[in-house]
Amino acid sequence: MKTILAIETSTAACSVALSYQGDLFHIFEMLPQRHAHRVLEMVDEVLQQAKITDADIELLAYGEGPGAFTGIRIATGVIQGLALGWNKPVIATSSLEAMAFSGLTKVLQANQEQPPQTINWVALMDARMNEIYWQAGTYCTQTHAWKAGAAELLSEEGIKARLAENAFYVIGDIDQAYPDLVNKIVHWHHRLPSAKAVVQLAGKQLQKAKYLSEHIPVPVYLRNNVAETTAQRAAKKGN
Repeated sequence: MKTILAIETSTAACSVALSYQGDLFHIFEMLPQRHAHRVLEMVDEVLQQAKITDADIELLAYGEGPGAFTGIRIATGVIQGLALGWNKPVIATSSLEAMAFSGLTKVLQANQEQPPQTINWVALMDARMNEIYWQAGTYCTQTHAWKAGAAELLSEEGIKARLAENAFYVIGDIDQAYPDLVNKIVHWHHRLPSAKAVVQLAGKQLQKAKYLSEHIPVPVYLRNNVAETTAQRAAKKGN
């Protein structure tokens, strides 16, 4: 695998990972609303752990979202800065895919039984405002082929209807916000996206790497009005 540095800050978790010569260095911390204060320190720390410099890095990767508005903006901004300063190509990875990949990896490692050849997975992330981010795909346990559909923004009822269509391994962070929904899911696994999963997925998508001259990294928003002004919030309270 190439030497890849990845950042993932789409949820309350902040993580940085580095793949170097077959080893994976990873820092994962729960830092709600404090990502910006810590993420660059994490970058320096994983480089120190691997005993390399930015000159050794071949690719950068990041979780592009969907997710927390501020979090995905931080990841995108940091990656843009590193790509510019270090002149490295970038791979964008869905934060929902990173969530699913991280969860499935843990489940399969712990499972003593023979897993099915094809696993249908779903990643669910709390989008607030009574909505849920959804992404579904498949994973082949024999060939390790990974496929993902488009990320979507759905209601709880829409999620229930989708889950009734097939047997899914469902990975996500909606336990507290939607306990009744989670209790009805047979294969539910709580997990947050991580930079480690972003590195591993980026390794499967090397053809997507682009320099800033080819493409500027951007966050993925699925909601049109991603941020309300103070006046808008006040107006809603007054209604």
